[in-house]
Amino acid sequence: MEIVRFSFNSQEYWGVKSGDGIRKIEGTPYEIQSVGEIVCSLSDATLLPPLSLTNKVPAIAANYGEKDDRDGPGIFMKQPGTYLGHQGSIVYPRSCKSVIHEAEVGVVISKTARHVSESEAMDYVLGYTCVNDVSAKETVKSDTGKGLSMRWKHFDTFCPMGPYIQTEIEDPSNLRIECFVNGELSGSGNTSEMIFPIPYLISWVSEVMTLYPGDVIPTGCPETAEINVGDVVEVRIEGIGSLVNQVVSDD
Repeated sequence: MEIVRFSFNSQEYWGVKSGDGIRKIEGTPYEIQSVGEIVCSLSDATLLPPLSLTNKVPAIAANYGEKDDRDGPGIFMKQPGTYLGHQGSIVYPRSCKSVIHEAEVGVVISKTARHVSESEAMDYVLGYTCVNDVSAKETVKSDTGKGLSMRWKHFDTFCPMGPYIQTEIEDPSNLRIECFVNGELSGSGNTSEMIFPIPYLISWVSEVMTLYPGDVIPTGCPETAEINVGDVVEVRIEGIGSLVNQVVSDD
């Protein structure tokens, strides 16, 4: 099932993709009561990021590469102003000189989770979505050198997500991740290369904070590259979908 949050005729809905159309969900994506008639075609809908503004996005840092003696990964938050849907515009901040893409698998939580064991973690997963953890690379040194927060992750539009929540993934531990810029492959990897696998991540985050239905955990990025104004960036994840956004200037 592909669950989508969308707007049509100035109204917002949760729905289910059905061929070239979208059927409205009665209830919530986490407790679906029924699936109704087709509301509109996909082409007539505006696809929104598949979470609400009250949901949080605890993102995972440094989850690919060489394993060291850490007992777990870093966690940072993407704030609601960063949330952006499929075909939305990534704004290149006027104060930045180097912005990068970070293609990631996003894990969507289905029910309240606190102190979840690794063995039970997958019981709390609704599905998966594409995430682009856009980052202002050149601000890393100035921020961390002064002991400040991760400004480089928090600019508006820096967390595109979507286009759907895919609920039918048999093996999330072996998914191809690719990022294309203007149609050319710009970064790739596989979830099998994660230092800390998805069940561990859910358990790890739930020890820090309570997770609620609709919260999204981006699981880390295998490879990055710079993007510029005018670029079309596509995050393509095997079995999950294709998230496309254009980079625009900060007018």
